[in-house]
Amino acid sequence: MSFVRSVVVILVMAGVSLGLGLDSPVPFAKKFAVQSAGLPGWYSSPARRGVPSFGFSYWSVPEVPDEWAMSAAGEWGSSGYRIAFFYYYSEMDSLFREHYGEINAAYGLGPAMFGASYGTLLGWVPRGARWVRHRLKLGAGLEWGPFYGSLWAMGFTDDTWGGWGSVSWKPAEMFSLSVESDGETLGLGHSFLFKYGSLSGFYHFPRFCVGVELVLNLKFLEWGGTRGFGNGNLGWNGLWVRKKLYLQKYDSDS
Repeated sequence: MSFVRSVVVILVMAGVSLGLGLDSPVPFAKKFAVQSAGLPGWYSSPARRGVPSFGFSYWSVPEVPDEWAMSAAGEWGSSGYRIAFFYYYSEMDSLFREHYGEINAAYGLGPAMFGASYGTLLGWVPRGARWVRHRLKLGAGLEWGPFYGSLWAMGFTDDTWGGWGSVSWKPAEMFSLSVESDGETLGLGHSFLFKYGSLSGFYHFPRFCVGVELVLNLKFLEWGGTRGFGNGNLGWNGLWVRKKLYLQKYDSDS
């Protein structure tokens, strides 16, 4: 496993990068999740358009060499509905292990989308305590010309919920801007879109965090690498691949 992780990190650093392929499935990688479509992740809204596809990813924390996670995700749907799932396994040295699985469902009414999700987290300390927690998400999104706005809330049933809001703007085929906030932090993002991929950046305030992502898009197959870091924040590396099941007219990120 250590050899595999070394190869992954080398590939990530060869092309570090925010895209439509796969949102971060783990809490420690605060990757933007403001798009109207894309495979699900820990921070993403459940109210999204469906683009039939599946993907896999690997995430690590450079400052904590033994903290890493692997995930799988998939979805089916169209502009009017979406069924999606994701799963990850994470561990950090001998301190803890986690399994998490989530199911998403969304329904569209014209330019509006409404969605909900349910997730179960199983965590344990090796040769120690075990626990199970349940997580819910509720979200709504609205497309208006080049704008897409989304509001969603999420949290564990045994804890306080948090809310998020985001707006993305795509004035041209080759460029997009986005803003997101949970009331305490502000995130800004931008993407340059090309025929065979995209280059994106994102920034979080007031605890400054910056990330970059490079995505290579070969129509039926995408791969991307992401790198995030900041003052007072643990950084992360990520590598993911997404396979579309078929191309469709709605698929705006094709």
